[in-house]
Amino acid sequence: MRLTKNKYAQLEMYKLMKRIFWSDYTTNELSKLIAEENPVVILPVGSTEQHGPHLTLNTDTDIGFEIAKLIAERSPIKTLVLPSVWTGFSEHHMDFCGTISFKQTTLVAVINDIVSSLIRHGITRIIILNSHGGNSTILNAAVNEIACTYNVSPIVITYWQLITDQINNIRKSVMGGMAHACELETSLKMLFTPKDVRTTLIEDVMITGDCFHNVDMFASNKINFYKPFKEWSKTGQIGAPSKASVKTGELILGEVLKKAIEFIELYWINNKVK
Repeated sequence: MRLTKNKYAQLEMYKLMKRIFWSDYTTNELSKLIAEENPVVILPVGSTEQHGPHLTLNTDTDIGFEIAKLIAERSPIKTLVLPSVWTGFSEHHMDFCGTISFKQTTLVAVINDIVSSLIRHGITRIIILNSHGGNSTILNAAVNEIACTYNVSPIVITYWQLITDQINNIRKSVMGGMAHACELETSLKMLFTPKDVRTTLIEDVMITGDCFHNVDMFASNKINFYKPFKEWSKTGQIGAPSKASVKTGELILGEVLKKAIEFIELYWINNKVK
């Protein structure tokens, strides 16, 4: 069956509308899309760092990018995904081979340059999707500077913080079991890229916290401090990856996507912010 010129053009337009990657557009296509649809743009920010003997160096970046893609596909308004920032602040992991780290000031500068470029092209709906704990406070500082300079404030989302109210219904491990290369990250890697999980090398490393601080991602810590990771764990992981499963990964992902879409609807469809 031969398509007419008009139907071919319609098919190409439909394919264009379904594209979620920023870099898949031409400059003219993107300019038109920004003017007509005011899209959300997601910048995934991860890391390249050790995740113990059983997970690959790409863990944070891989998880963040996969989540960003799924948010964009399910978003009720046009949403685009930028290439990932694959290096973050990981100085605390540098005792382990393979880790690559930005200085904190470098990460702030990189985020500033990327986001200011978006703003100059007319993008105002920006999500910085963080998938590495060491980036969190730095990204918040970068957003403060951007907002003060451009009067546009990107939204920083560290993906697991979206599900703090649901995680106890999902996790199999006790407090301390979700920290680094843990039940949570291992479950998501089993779901997204199982080839990256060295299942025979999985080992639990549990660290007992106290009333002021716990290493768990979902701990309500009263204090913060810096400590090289090798002083926490000789093997590079903390938590209970033995509790990980594809099913747990699916439950975590489902809740993350649900909350992310709720956020987009509340802030940009119901006009809480412009």
